[in-house]
Amino acid sequence: MEIEEKQAEVIDHFVKQASAQKGSALGSVVVEATSHPSLFAFSEILAVPTVAELEGTDNSVHLEVLRLFAHGTWSDYKRNSGKLPQLVPDQVLKLKQLTVLTLAETKKVLSYDQLMLELDVTNVRELEDFLINDCMYAGLVRGKLDQLRRYFEVQFAAGRDLRPGQLGSMIQTLSNWLATSDNLLVTIQDKIKWADTMSELDKKHRKELEDRVMEVRKAVSVKYDSAILGSIEKLKPPRGRKPSGSCFGLASYGIGVLIILWLPLCFYNARDSWYFSFLSSFRFHFLVFGNSYLCFTDSMVVENTIEKTVHGFMNPPVAWLHGVVLVFGFYFNKNFLKLIVII
Repeated sequence: MEIEEKQAEVIDHFVKQASAQKGSALGSVVVEATSHPSLFAFSEILAVPTVAELEGTDNSVHLEVLRLFAHGTWSDYKRNSGKLPQLVPDQVLKLKQLTVLTLAETKKVLSYDQLMLELDVTNVRELEDFLINDCMYAGLVRGKLDQLRRYFEVQFAAGRDLRPGQLGSMIQTLSNWLATSDNLLVTIQDKIKWADTMSELDKKHRKELEDRVMEVRKAVSVKYDSAILGSIEKLKPPRGRKPSGSCFGLASYGIGVLIILWLPLCFYNARDSWYFSFLSSFRFHFLVFGNSYLCFTDSMVVENTIEKTVHGFMNPPVAWLHGVVLVFGFYFNKNFLKLIVII
C-alpha cells in the first residue's frame, strides 16, 4: 500500500508530460518514467492518447519499451533485445525488480536457483544483496531469506499492472477467495455457537454444583444443631423434678449449714487439735458442671476457705461469711457437682 501511495503523484506527473509530447519526443519521457526509482505502474501512461498513437509508427519502439515495463520481465527483454533499444542501468535495475514481483504473483517460496536464472545473477551473495537492498528496502517485497535451504519466502509483494487477458483469471481468483472466506466465516460462526453452548452448559453445571454444595452445608448445619440441642436436653433435669438449686430445698439443708458453720467456732482455739489436723489432711478437688458453663475450683481455694472458717475466732463474722459461700456453692450446683477426695 505504501508503494502505491508514493507513486500516485509520480504517475500524475508523467501522464501530464506524455500528454504534452508527441512522436519522438515521447522517447525521453518513456526513458525517464521507466528509470524513476518510485514508479512501478505504467498502465496510466499507456492509456494516454499521444502514447497510444505511437502504434505502427517509426517511434513504436518507445511504446514497446513502455509495455515491457508494464507487463514483462528481464527474461522477456533478453529474448527481444534485438528489437528493443539498449536499457540504461536504472532501467535494468527497475526491470529486474519488476521481475521479482511477477514471480511472487504465483509462488510464495522462490528458490535461489530460479531467481538467479530469471535475474541473470551469478552468485548467491549478489542475489541476496539485490533482494535485501533493492527489493525489501524499496518496499516492493517482504519476506525471509533461508540460506540453508536456499530459498526466499515471500510474505508480501506489491502489485503490477494487469496484463491483457489477465483480468478474467484475476476475477476467478477473487471469486475463489470470496468462496473460501464465506466457508471460513460459516466455520467461525459454528465455532462461536459451539462455544456459546459450552459456556451455557458450564454455567448450568456450575449452578448445579453450587446448589449441591449449599444443600450439603444446610444438611450438615441441621445435623450439627440437632446434636447440640440433644446434648443440652441431656443436661437438663428430668421433667417433674425441681432443680436442686431452687429455694424449695433450702430448709432441708438448714441444719447442715448450721453444723458446718458452728463446728469451726467450737474449735477455734484448737489450731493444732484433731479437728484442724483432720480437715487439713484432706485435699478437695471440685469439678463443677453447669447447663451453659464450665467451672474448675482449685483445691487451695477450698482449703483456704475451710482454714479461715476454722480460725474464725479472730473474726467470727468472716467465718460465717466463708461458710455461707462454701455451703451455697455446694447447694446451687448439687446436680452437677462431683467431689473427689484424695487423702
